[in-house]
Order: sequence, then structure tokens, then C-alpha cells
Amino acid sequence: MKRVEAQFENGVFRPDKPVSIRPGERVSLIVLQHPDPRRWDMARISETSGEEDLLLAEQGLAEWANALDAKNRD
Repeated sequence: MKRVEAQFENGVFRPDKPVSIRPGERVSLIVLQHPDPRRWDMARISETSGEEDLLLAEQGLAEWANALDAKNRD
């Protein structure tokens, strides 16, 4: 088992570096997507979100999660 960085293009995973796998050999993959900074563009989110969403974004996700946990304990 080893970690292999790859890019997904046209339905195919292309490793960043050569791997020691024979052509046609079957493998199992666990895919972990790298965070896409465009998804967390707070300026863009605030333009399309309501005031409550903006407050949550400004407060930070960790504090928001802690508040939810505290509310669930009540």
C-alpha cells in the first residue's frame, strides 16, 4: 500500500510520478480530493448568501461546529 498523487483527466487517473504497477494490473483506489480554494471564497459566498450565512463565515467553521455541539448537549 502506498500513497500516489494523481490528476483526474478525461475519466482517467494520471499519476504525478511513475508507479511500479504492470500494465493491465488491477488496483483499488481510495480517492481523497484536495480542497478547492474556489469553494471557500468568502467574498463570493457573502455575495450570494444571507446575513446569517455571512455571520457564520466570519465567525469561522470551528466556532460554528463548537456551538452546534454545545446546542446538541442541551
